[in-house]
Amino acid sequence: MAPLGEDISSSHNLHHLSHSFSSSLIHNHAVTSGDETREEAKFDYRWIDYLCSHLCFLSKVIKETGVKVKGYCAWSLGDNYEFGQGFTVRFGLTYIDWNNVTDRDLKESGKWYKKFIATKNLAKPNFLRSSLTFEKKKFADA
Repeated sequence: MAPLGEDISSSHNLHHLSHSFSSSLIHNHAVTSGDETREEAKFDYRWIDYLCSHLCFLSKVIKETGVKVKGYCAWSLGDNYEFGQGFTVRFGLTYIDWNNVTDRDLKESGKWYKKFIATKNLAKPNFLRSSLTFEKKKFADA
């Protein structure tokens, strides 16, 4: 079996997986420490870059090799309680105040993902990277 992680970064490996195993499920997600301020957590541009790089690569592989992808889900929709660790890490598209779990804000990554999945024509693999750079600049200038 092919190793997971960095070693599976080429389109050849993804193509091999898709033809060697039926209905492979590949997970990807990243976490950040839970000690960020609300504003730091909401402006999660590194997470957008992470999502974009995976989705742009996936789009490229689909076009080049014909790999069939049935779906993609960004993990997770909200910062949540981890049974082994409690409220200690953040990885959701929505910021959740752990002291009041009904207090929630869509993070920049959530806004980006919403825009990405609503886009019908993904002809340009890096179509949102330029808008991401623009948004970063706009935020920095505020």
